[in-house]
Amino acid sequence: MKRSVAARVTGESATARVPRIRRTVGLIVTVALAAGFPLAVTPAPAFAHGATHSITPAAGAALATAPERVEVVFAAEITSDSTVTIMDHTGTDWAGGRPVVHGATLSHQVKAGMPDGGYEISWRATFTDGHSVAGTAQFTVGAEAASAAAANPFRARLTHGGVVAFYAAAGAAVLALLLAIMTLSRGVYATSKPAATGEGSIL
Repeated sequence: MKRSVAARVTGESATARVPRIRRTVGLIVTVALAAGFPLAVTPAPAFAHGATHSITPAAGAALATAPERVEVVFAAEITSDSTVTIMDHTGTDWAGGRPVVHGATLSHQVKAGMPDGGYEISWRATFTDGHSVAGTAQFTVGAEAASAAAANPFRARLTHGGVVAFYAAAGAAVLALLLAIMTLSRGVYATSKPAATGEGSIL
């Protein structure tokens, strides 16, 4: 009799745990999906339209002399209303004349007499399908400025490849988390089912 009651109690407690476990696993899955959804959705339009194949001067470049022009090559064709600025630390724009658009390439001449120092290229482009994108890249001119930039270990050089690698790693982490949750939930359900079956056989 005691054994039958103990088995019944065990089976009932295991059965009662199942809804709670399911709610917990469901909550974890929901949170994981919510965390992974922006990673899966947000980069899609950015990489489909805003990805740059190349930037000249390259992001983080240290040049001995001033460049004659800057150039940004995108992943798709852009319209003629796309723009570029080349700003120094005082806010002076060293872009001369008008930007030139050829297919997916946006280029702009640099004014003569550009002094040594740090500069930021800023671009805003509109694609032929109506989407737009903006971005920046920094470079330095002059031996002294280049040496200072190279000696700074905290200087960030974020490239398109680095962004892609970050999202790939984040997506893999989210996928691994989901797989781990699925494996754990299957193990919990498999453990709880025999207890409920045992209760029915005793009764």
